[in-house]
Amino acid sequence: MLIYAVADIHADFKRLARIGENIKRHSPDVLVIAGDIINYFKPSPVFKYLNTLPVPVFAVRGNSDPLYIEKQFKNYSNLTSLHLNRVTIQSVPFAGLSGTIPLPFRNRVCFREKLLMDKITPLIDRQTILVVHPPPWGVLDQVLGRFHSGSKMVRDFVDKTRPRILICGHIHEAAGVDEIGETTVVNCSVPKTGKGMMIELGVQGDPIVEVV
Repeated sequence: MLIYAVADIHADFKRLARIGENIKRHSPDVLVIAGDIINYFKPSPVFKYLNTLPVPVFAVRGNSDPLYIEKQFKNYSNLTSLHLNRVTIQSVPFAGLSGTIPLPFRNRVCFREKLLMDKITPLIDRQTILVVHPPPWGVLDQVLGRFHSGSKMVRDFVDKTRPRILICGHIHEAAGVDEIGETTVVNCSVPKTGKGMMIELGVQGDPIVEVV
């Protein structure tokens, strides 16, 4: 399976055009958007464009994506919200958490994090691709190359559930690939990578991740 992962589009149509070109070039099986799809307002033009893409689009909301856009997903046949939702494609399960609250030198997914974690835990196993917006604390989360600003809840959750891959974004300058135990962490922020990350999954072995 080939997963095309992006984050932090911020309703920039130049970025969307590059994403569309990459889909034509690489023919991924799914496009995953790890939040900050729009820039607070007017989701329809962005969602309409994403709906025309020739691959299914799975997404979670970030801090620039208001809660009301959750209802927008239902209006587009090619878009699926992964928030507290498990979706399987080619036997690969995806699940996600929406939201981010930026705080000084750290981030939270939401204020009632414990409740959210309890709801999503049954959806996660060792084969799951987990999608969130903020990176886990201490991994691909440094601001200015010095200050960790990830989510401690996401880090604790990954340590506990050990998903196969964690896809995130939010900290633009920290885009890259790392690991937490057996979990591959991919920060696919488009402002840093230019076009996001391509993740190739085999039946066995570690995923192959490349900047595109």
